[in-house]
Amino acid sequence: MKTSLSLALSASLTCALIFTNCTKENMNPGESVNAENSSNASTGEDRIDAIVKDLSADSYSLHFGKTYPESDITKSAYGAGSYLAFADPQDVICGEPIRLRYPKIPIWRRQAVMPWPPTCPDMTPDIYKLEQIQKELINADPKRYQTLKQVKFINQEGGFLGTTAYFKKFATLQLDKIDDATANLKLDKFLMLNDAADLGPGATRNFYGYADLNEIVFKPYKKTLKDILKPTLKGCFDPETLKVLRSQLQKIDPAYYKSLTLTYLPENKQIGMLSFKY
Repeated sequence: MKTSLSLALSASLTCALIFTNCTKENMNPGESVNAENSSNASTGEDRIDAIVKDLSADSYSLHFGKTYPESDITKSAYGAGSYLAFADPQDVICGEPIRLRYPKIPIWRRQAVMPWPPTCPDMTPDIYKLEQIQKELINADPKRYQTLKQVKFINQEGGFLGTTAYFKKFATLQLDKIDDATANLKLDKFLMLNDAADLGPGATRNFYGYADLNEIVFKPYKKTLKDILKPTLKGCFDPETLKVLRSQLQKIDPAYYKSLTLTYLPENKQIGMLSFKY
């Protein structure tokens, strides 16, 4: 039975793939450091809170697999539970088929459906603060975070952190049946975001299309990715494009996609949402 396939079809989210294993890169023997032995003594002040204290909580999103109280990282999550941003496909080292088709790659998180394990990647609108956070994470858990690197977003401030293993995944992305089905659609007219745990028939990654929902939906109507990516949502944005998309998906697997239903954003009937009807 289909689970929460989240596909926000709106006009600019693109190449954020299915990341299943983005942590635990091994260090060279000479570099291996025991996190417990290398961490600074606790000062009583949370280091991440101190770094982001002058940012609004909805402008950054940080999620870690565990806390590091000995390094004064006392929470496993900071800031917003969801976000959507875009990166240059060359910066994330996408392979040629994807790079040629997608001018920008969606980097996204939804609390209930995360396309990667914490914290590869997480974002902030301030690159300088991102660098500070990177240093704190490497100090707290060098084995896990030693290979973190920063990538800037395009068309907006800030950037995100990802490990070597995370970036290797981009190079393996290939076109698939969903790409074939959407070959005649304008990719900036929709955005599909899949639950990486259940991609659905024909899908091999967690995004299709690259509609910029930030500009089309979130800013004008004070929404977030979490607001529109309900558990049964399949996609978002241009209604006419979504109708064709629904038809094409149903050709791939009539039984699986038969209950896809087009509804509309209450504030604007020109913005559609494609979801499963149970």
